[in-house]
Amino acid sequence: MKSLMLAAAMVALVAPTVHAQSTSGVDAPFMEAPGKYLIFFPLSKSVLSADDKQVVAEAIEEFRSTGSARIDVTGYTDTSGPAELNLRLSEERAQAVAAELERRGVLAADIVVVGRGEENLRIPTGDNVREPGNRRVEILFDIPEPAPAPAVVAAAPAPVQEEAPSDEEEPVFLGLRMAAIYGHNFGEKDKDGSGGKSQNDLAGVEFSFNALPGDFLSVALKQAVLYSFNGDDDGANGRSGVSIGLTPLNLDIVNPYLSANAGYIYGPGVQQGFLAGPELGFNFRISESTVLNTKVAYDYQFRNSDWDKGIVWGSVGLGFLF
Repeated sequence: MKSLMLAAAMVALVAPTVHAQSTSGVDAPFMEAPGKYLIFFPLSKSVLSADDKQVVAEAIEEFRSTGSARIDVTGYTDTSGPAELNLRLSEERAQAVAAELERRGVLAADIVVVGRGEENLRIPTGDNVREPGNRRVEILFDIPEPAPAPAVVAAAPAPVQEEAPSDEEEPVFLGLRMAAIYGHNFGEKDKDGSGGKSQNDLAGVEFSFNALPGDFLSVALKQAVLYSFNGDDDGANGRSGVSIGLTPLNLDIVNPYLSANAGYIYGPGVQQGFLAGPELGFNFRISESTVLNTKVAYDYQFRNSDWDKGIVWGSVGLGFLF
């Protein structure tokens, strides 16, 4: 959690809103200058918070007091992600602010809505850089001259604190995942113990907990509760293990990963013993705290000498960040 920035006492007397860092890593909305208000957004989002709506209300109050005829609403993004998607996202952010202006009584004919994507960066960065200070909508309107109120020395806006990338701000890996899992065992041991090999199927639920989450490397503990069927010795069984995963590409909404699994399988319908193998999966970000996960995996069973006598797995589940 980041601490709130403290403004100087003199600035607090003249600035209606202090520019601070929120606990989510997104800049708080504020009035940068008379006739100019800034609303900031989380990564890939275009929904207004309660604080954002309050600043929109303050902007409307000043807009009406000045008698301005037009209010400009311009959306922007940072440089992470494709430029064409960022242009669309900036338009959605501007439309969200315009909708709040109209809801509070501003005529649609008085609002000019524009999305400019990655243009006019407030904080200069390179390409593919996540910068909360650039994910914004600017509300602008003219202050007619002469100003009806006595001249006031405008205070400089509070400095913007640039952020280093943080796992807490932009989590990639799952804290806890629950998934439906299905497997086909090519090397089931016959119930009579004759040593022959047959096949069967397994289905159940797998729980995963990331003991060491990270943007690139993670370590997860896994426990599956399964039931074997279509074989000689059906029944409830389990699979316990550990997984070391790598995420070489961070594509924001979709994050592919590759893991190495090792563990132990036990119970009716399987040859009890150690197993290990690779896993390929994808995490699809649904929200800031929820991820859809799909994966395929293969377990080599050490008790079988043949590589084709392992278990092929597939699963779909939900992960929750914390």
